[in-house]
Amino acid sequence: MQTKPSLDELFERRLTFPDFEPQERLARLVGLDDHKERLSKILGLLMTPAGLKAWAQKHYPSAEGLLNHVLRRPPLVVWAGDVGSGKTELAETIGDAVARQEKIEITLYPLSLSSRG
Repeated sequence: MQTKPSLDELFERRLTFPDFEPQERLARLVGLDDHKERLSKILGLLMTPAGLKAWAQKHYPSAEGLLNHVLRRPPLVVWAGDVGSGKTELAETIGDAVARQEKIEITLYPLSLSSRG
């Protein structure tokens, strides 16, 4: 018999941002500044599409088709790279930068490796 896992079984822990500890960890990821900036902007758009709508309405009111295309994008970000390149650290800390940038609270639910597949 297959049972549904509880939230505590599915997620290892919950991280809430903004928080100083992940902010410091993110700052220690050297050589990724361009990636961190670009990723925080993309995630900010995915988290708060109203901001993008307001910006587009102000600067490009005739670009409604493009705006709709961007907003229909699946809210998915995939990390890829060599072992030890900082993917997990970036994934666990970038939420702090997004929370500060968008002035919102974010909760990260890291998925347990046992729930994959």
